[in-house]
Amino acid sequence: MRSQTKWGLTFVILGILISPLAFPFLLIYSIPLILIGTALIIFRGREEKIEEVK
Repeated sequence: MRSQTKWGLTFVILGILISPLAFPFLLIYSIPLILIGTALIIFRGREEKIEEVK
């Protein structure tokens, strides 16, 4: 598994685990963690595709 995928899964799991602890207050932290983790998973191979085009 690639580093981006590992970090993405870690951020998503951490965001999911934080959200039920103090629901309205920790959403400030859990939502960005989930979004960043999802973006890392979605765009994990992007730099290799850009290098191939050059």
